[in-house]
Amino acid sequence: MIRIVGYLLALFLLTAVFGRSALADESTATWPKDKPVVIGTITHNPPYVLQNPSGGIDLDLVEAAFGRVGLKVEFTHAPLSRVQILLETNKVDAMTTFRTIEGLCVNSEIFSYWHDGISVPKQLEKEVATVQDLAGLRVGMFPGAVMVLPNLTEQDVSSFGSSVTVFNRGQLIKMLHYGRLDAYIGDYWALEYAYRQLTPDQPKPYRVAVEFEPTPRRLCIKNSALVEPFNRGVKAILAEGLPEKVKARYLGEGAEDMVRPEVRQ
Repeated sequence: MIRIVGYLLALFLLTAVFGRSALADESTATWPKDKPVVIGTITHNPPYVLQNPSGGIDLDLVEAAFGRVGLKVEFTHAPLSRVQILLETNKVDAMTTFRTIEGLCVNSEIFSYWHDGISVPKQLEKEVATVQDLAGLRVGMFPGAVMVLPNLTEQDVSSFGSSVTVFNRGQLIKMLHYGRLDAYIGDYWALEYAYRQLTPDQPKPYRVAVEFEPTPRRLCIKNSALVEPFNRGVKAILAEGLPEKVKARYLGEGAEDMVRPEVRQ
């Protein structure tokens, strides 16, 4: 789904209340080299997270970062409502996230970004530079967009000619192809991937008009023995320019130009 599970997970992490009061494990012991690090993640959000087999931009980068310090990983996929519970109950050693969870884990360095923005049909004559420029237009959005995006308010939505929640990428592709939307608010990397997968022989009918500030991705690590090694691995893969190569693997030629400058360094 187009960014759906990632954002709903963010909402869950912000609202869920757990009884745990202790801080993340303060163990300073070295993580055993023969013990895989088990990472909890969502079920599906291409191109960032793929399942059966596990892969995608985020998971490939996490695996590579741990690999640089000699550690192997295993991924456990779960519905958004269970990922944090897996960490809480010690079923996983870390989880992918973009929110700080007080008292449960330590956030790692940023290893990736997700990318929201406004995509519009190429033939749209109206200039779109902000959300406010969508007034009077037919706008599609991912579920929970108003609650998660700082760029979008209920007042903005009420100014749209019409608004529709888009629940999956197949629905989104059809709506764009048949001219049923004047704009889509959501992850434009995910939209690009969906077009390459679902309509590879058709020209894209849209362009990215506005790019919001990308959302950083981190690991929420429960055992502190893993924090420094993972951060060291992240620095290594960034120095090698690995993010550009991984993104090109899923998004094809030109993907390097889509990588946020901070990730290139």
